[in-house]
Amino acid sequence: MPVRLPVRASISRHEEKEQRLRLFIEHHLRLPSDRAHQLLLVARSLESPVVRAIAGLEQLIAATGGSVRLILAQVDDEAQCLAGTALRCRHEIRWARHPRLIEAHEQLVLGPTTCWIGDCMRRDPAKCDAFENFVEDCGEAAGCAAVSFERLWFVSAPLKGTAPTAAATASLPPPGPPASEPSLPGRH
Repeated sequence: MPVRLPVRASISRHEEKEQRLRLFIEHHLRLPSDRAHQLLLVARSLESPVVRAIAGLEQLIAATGGSVRLILAQVDDEAQCLAGTALRCRHEIRWARHPRLIEAHEQLVLGPTTCWIGDCMRRDPAKCDAFENFVEDCGEAAGCAAVSFERLWFVSAPLKGTAPTAAATASLPPPGPPASEPSLPGRH
């Protein structure tokens, strides 16, 4: 009987993940573009490596006229959250309070064909992560991630003290009738 080796997951250290994300985002921001970059981000918390990578690139984002729309799954204190994200670039933060969100994956949409999908939000970001997917030149994946983001954005609550940016409100869907139970995107 042949011996079957167990499937191995790709494991990365927390610091390596943040560095790889920073390089991926920076590469995309430095590409020539005829429009300002709008980064769409769904993350577990401000401690997530993807949020830290964006915070480390805030000057480049601001220099390119870009903006960040961020949805957080966990917010312990809104005032502390706002103080902790004093980004120099234009940004808006919302809080997805629905408990089912914790089953979703973190995601970052950088453009119509570029996105990143990370580990499930129920995983502690300080631990090694077993899943991340850097997607380039795939309109289908980036489009699905953008649609997922917009649906979640629509049902998430703005943090107190944040004012929407012009870039952030330009792509919001028109308001519809309130739903009794908002539907959230499932696993990616």
